[in-house]
Amino acid sequence: MQQKNLIVKKTTTSLKFLLDANLSPLTAEFLRNLNFDAVSILEQKLHYLSDEEVVKKAKREGRIIITFDQDFVDLWYFREKGKVGIMRIRTKNQTPENVNKILKKFFESPKSKADFGKQLVVIKETGIRISNIRS
Repeated sequence: MQQKNLIVKKTTTSLKFLLDANLSPLTAEFLRNLNFDAVSILEQKLHYLSDEEVVKKAKREGRIIITFDQDFVDLWYFREKGKVGIMRIRTKNQTPENVNKILKKFFESPKSKADFGKQLVVIKETGIRISNIRS
């Protein structure tokens, strides 16, 4: 009986991320190493963009914004609900190493398998909350 050679292809996920200017480009690199399509506002030298302009860019490119900034949460609730995805990371330790650890834990969790593309996701070291569009 012959054994077939199995070819394992490295696939990329369909999730695309835009990291706000308050996150390190090292986190964008970390996400790319996990096979996500991730770009950083800082890498693109667009740190001068307003929050509204960052949202427009994310919508135009089909990206989920990752940020520490509560202002994006407020924008989502009051103007952009169901139109753009926001991932807010809530942690006092905002070093790239800690943020990457938090994101890795999130992507390994069952909650990351949900369709959260245009949802509000709040990630803390102690848990994850995904807000429904209707909430």
